[in-house]
Amino acid sequence: MLDYALTCGLIQANPVMALPMRHVYRAQARERALTEDEIRRFLRAMQRSNIRRQFKIALQLILMTLVRKSELLQAQWKDVYLDQHQWHIPVENSKTGKPHIVYLSTQAAMLFRELKTLAGTSDWVMPGRGTLTKPFAHNALNSALKVSLQDQDIPAFTIHDLRRTASTLLHEQGWPSDVVEKALNHTIGGVRGVYNRAEYAEQRKEMLQAWGDFIDGLAPTSNLVVDLERV
Repeated sequence: MLDYALTCGLIQANPVMALPMRHVYRAQARERALTEDEIRRFLRAMQRSNIRRQFKIALQLILMTLVRKSELLQAQWKDVYLDQHQWHIPVENSKTGKPHIVYLSTQAAMLFRELKTLAGTSDWVMPGRGTLTKPFAHNALNSALKVSLQDQDIPAFTIHDLRRTASTLLHEQGWPSDVVEKALNHTIGGVRGVYNRAEYAEQRKEMLQAWGDFIDGLAPTSNLVVDLERV
């Protein structure tokens, strides 16, 4: 507000700029992770909601593949290899600044095939509303999440919390931390990060298929596909 007043010439300086940020806001680490029951209720509510078909698939894929929202929204079909059950995230879309391979479970590959049909001739995995040349905006998926949770007795969470949920439950299920972190496309810090260059490809394939089976057991992916075919 004060910046706007300054721009309009109503004030000569913004007094807030002299206030140290530590007195205004202190960042707090998020800790929200969904329980198994919350995942089940969320996915079933999302599958029954009236949000766009692409958004239903995207929310399920983010939970199932452990990717970031931006990585999915910026994905292009030239980087998706369904026959190999792989999705390659190029350097320009990767938060770590390194290319990353997402190994697709049977369920995730099925959802990508649905997105391929919905995308038509677009180069984008999730082309935006009314255009084939640009992807959906980031806030569109945020809004879809809010709509899908309307009238649901589930404590609020963000799309990024789905990644934290996957990480938490996979660790609880006994998967090695390095394999989970690599699947999340995290950079391993410290001395271990310097010397550990392992990709854990086979372990990640096994883990992500087991994770896909686990999610499928809570809310069958086939229910979402059937819903899409009815619309």
